[in-house]
This record gives sequence, C-alpha cells and structure tokens, in this order.
Amino acid sequence: MGTRVREKWERVAEWGGRLRHPESGARRSLLLILKSALAATVSWFISYELIDATSPAFAPFSAVLMVQVTVYQSVIQSLRYVGAVAAGVAVQAVLGLSAGPDLISFALVALAALVISRWRVLGHQGPQVATAAFFAFATYTSATSNSDQVRELGQIVLLVLIGSAVGVAVNVLIAPPLRYRSAEYGIRALAQEIHDLLDAMTPELGEGAPGADTTKGWRDRASRTGSLITQSREGLRTARESLRLNPRPWARRRRRHLTFQAYEQTMEALVRMISQVAAITRTLDQRHREDEDPGSDTDTSEDTEDSDGSDGSDGSDGSGAPRESGGSGDFGDPEASRGPVAEDPRDPEYAPFLRGYSTFLSSVADFTEVLATLDEDHLREQADRLGEAAGHLEECRREVARTTDDHGLSLTDPTEPYGVLVVEATRLSEECRYTAEVLSHSADEPAAEGR
Repeated sequence: MGTRVREKWERVAEWGGRLRHPESGARRSLLLILKSALAATVSWFISYELIDATSPAFAPFSAVLMVQVTVYQSVIQSLRYVGAVAAGVAVQAVLGLSAGPDLISFALVALAALVISRWRVLGHQGPQVATAAFFAFATYTSATSNSDQVRELGQIVLLVLIGSAVGVAVNVLIAPPLRYRSAEYGIRALAQEIHDLLDAMTPELGEGAPGADTTKGWRDRASRTGSLITQSREGLRTARESLRLNPRPWARRRRRHLTFQAYEQTMEALVRMISQVAAITRTLDQRHREDEDPGSDTDTSEDTEDSDGSDGSDGSDGSGAPRESGGSGDFGDPEASRGPVAEDPRDPEYAPFLRGYSTFLSSVADFTEVLATLDEDHLREQADRLGEAAGHLEECRREVARTTDDHGLSLTDPTEPYGVLVVEATRLSEECRYTAEVLSHSADEPAAEGR
C-alpha cells in the first residue's frame, strides 16, 4: 500500500514538474481547458442570465469551439462557424416557413443544408450548416406562432455570435497561444529518428555484411517515417501561424535567431536525409533479395517511393550503410575490424567496404545527435558543433570514395551496390553541410521581426 501511494505522489510530482515548463504539453492542455471553461461560463451567463434565451446552450457550445490552438485559427474558424450556422438557419427559415413543419419540408431542408455544407469557403465548419439547420427545424416546430418561429431562429444566430465572440476574446486576451517552439520540436524529432536508425545500423555494418532479417528490419523502419514527417511539417505550420494576429507584444521578439525560413530549410534537409537513409537500407536489403533470386534485376517493384511520399526521382534507387564506432577508414585493413568480418562469397570486398562505410554513417549519426537537441537559446554553440561534425563527416565520405578507388570497386555496375552507396553518402554529406551553414547563418544574424 505504501509503495502504491508513493508511486502516485511521484506521478503527481512529475506532472506538476511538467506544468512548470512553459512549453510542456501538460501546461498547454491545462491552459486550454481552463480557457475553454471560462469562455463557456461567460457565454452561459450572458445567454441564460442576461438574455434569458430559450436555448442558451448554443452560446457556450460555440465558445468552446472557438478556443483554438492559435489566435489566427480562432478568428478564421469563428467567421466560418458563424457563416455556417447562419446558412443553416437561413435554409430552415426559407423552406420551413414556406412549406410548414412536415416530413417533406425536413427532407428539403436536409438536402439543401448538406449541399451548402460542401462549400469550400466554410472549410471544416461545413458540417455545421446541416447541424444548425436541424436544430433550427426542431426549434421551429416547437414554436406556436410565426413571430415566435422567426424570433427563435434569430436567437440561434445571436447565441452563436455571442459564444464565438466570447471564445475569440478569451483566446486573444488570456495567454494567447504561441507555438513557435513546435517547429523546433519537429526538427528534433526528425533528427532523432535518423540518429536512432543509424545508431542501430552502424554496429551491425561494422561487423561485416548483415543478415537478411536485419536489413529488412532497417528497410521497414525507414519506410515508416511518413507520419513523423507530416507531424513535423504540421508543427512548423502551427508555429508560423501562431504569430499571426497574436497580440503579445513580445511574440515576435521572442525568437532570437531562428526564422521560420531557417526552420523550414532545416526540416526539409532532414526529410531529404531520411529519403537518402531509406535508399541506403533498400540497397543493403536488395542484395539479399538478389541472392535469393540471382536472375532478378534491381528491385523496382516495391519501396520505390521515398519515406515522405516522393517518387524517388532524385536519381537514386537505394543505398547501403555501415559503420564502425571510432573505426578506421581503411576498408582493406583487417586489423581495423573489431571482430571477424562476415564475408560475402559472391564479393569478398563487400563486407570490408561495409565495415568502413559504417564509419561514415557513424559520423552522420553524430551530426544528427547534435541536431536532435536543437535549442535556439544555445544556437551559436550548436552551430559550431554542427560545423565541426559536418567537416568530419566530409572527411569520412572522402575516405569512402578513396577506398572504392583503391580496391577497384565498380561504381557504374548496376548489379553492385557500391555506386548507390557512394552517391547517397555524397548526398548525405551535402545535406549536413547545408544544414550547418543555414543554422550558422541564423546564429550570426538575429531573426528579423515579422519573418
């Protein structure tokens, strides 16, 4: 009993610790709940106590919907929501008052409302046209006279206007949401994913040619990054949007260095790196597929799309990757290995090549490890570390190219993996150098207000 109680208090303390962090999800969720409750309460007071509305719940319901994740979305969605409700009530007013409260009239109202709900201008609020029309029809049927019917329909629109206005006001005036850090978190997540995959690959490659199950696992893992890429891009969009119409006087000045252009350039570079790592895993796995079916050509029947959904038209079919932590770039030196190398009987140079290639991928993992902790408060220091890591990474790439020349490995034979692996190594090196330059430039020049 004592242990369970202690664990509960530890969880409470942990949650309380997260609340103290300004950017924590727990704090944002709690703030959103409190703001929504306040908006609903104020709306109910106005609609029930001051106006004495027949259906006061319309106001608090509308208010809660308008407390959005950004001020801009609160304003835009409130306009669309009011427009959708007004359209639904108007449909009922025109058809209901002229045809009467019967089943045929309801069918006509439903048909017209559902057609209007498809209007693109209403966006996600389109379904509210039909919802408002149905509520309006129910209110209309309970009214006893034409004047009451008109008054009740008008009151619905008024209550929605009140609730929407209160919801927007609460969101604007009380801790207006500022989500610029969500772009930073998206970059961290992508970099961490690359690091974790390479960190899993390099020890295996350092031992020589990995088995078919291992390479298939890497390939599958690299192909499952689409949702992470989508979430990161959405975080960037939300971050940029959170500054629009935000009344906080320090909202724009808060960003010290990184502009959203720099965020976007860094994020897209990481997306391309994920695609290149995926190409490497495909090449490594394809070699096993060819061993199983020696008469097959290079794999084009599956995994032809990059992990972010692109068609792979960047010119690569795949790639392979190896690493030896702190190992030598001399692929042919047997003393450079940490253990016996699993040789490929078809190509005795393949395993030693992978052992050295793993050193290059290890340097890429080191680069992404720094990027996975991106923090603009320490950007200058991190930019310097990224620059050094990019320089070391390029040295490792040159060693890969030198070794292929020394051992006469063919880079043009489509049946051999070396050409693809060397090409993807070059592309990874270029992306890392580009990313380091973008962040170094951002650290040197403070972000311009409004960008």
